[in-house]
Amino acid sequence: MQNLKAKLRAATADDHRRTEASFAAFLVALPDSYGGFLQAHARAFPAIGCALSAAIDWPAWRARWRDLESDLAAFDLDPPPTLTVTAAASRAEALGMAYVLEGSRLGSTLLLARIPAGMPRAYLRGGNDRAPWRQLLALLETIDPQDEAGAIAGAGKAFRAFRAATAFEPCTRALELTP
Repeated sequence: MQNLKAKLRAATADDHRRTEASFAAFLVALPDSYGGFLQAHARAFPAIGCALSAAIDWPAWRARWRDLESDLAAFDLDPPPTLTVTAAASRAEALGMAYVLEGSRLGSTLLLARIPAGMPRAYLRGGNDRAPWRQLLALLETIDPQDEAGAIAGAGKAFRAFRAATAFEPCTRALELTP
């Protein structure tokens, strides 16, 4: 029997690929585009976190949001307006959204090495904490098989929000930190 993590991965593979592609322009130009990358995440991340909070208590997103706000402030960038993401209609949908947020945490460790040590990296360093991911995997296995479609829908909704977050004009001023 296939577990829900594997089902989520398979069902959202295209969403995941398209979301990564939408961030490609930021990733190719790192570290120069790092501020824009953070701004794009700031458009989606809190919206998804608030949407999933309608159905579950997932404090891990709040701590990571504070890290993202801190990194933006270090660049003297205000968080951009957030997207609107509809509230999770069920626990399963919320856990699907959390799957995407926690997956982005894991992916951030790959980016961390590309950002110079003098730049703010709290948001990316959050990827070093694997406890929320392990917690999420355990919760995914508690979802009733009849509710798995809700988890897949929630993950799809979160991926779409991250893609939509890249469709804006990020700050283009030089992002330099003075020692």
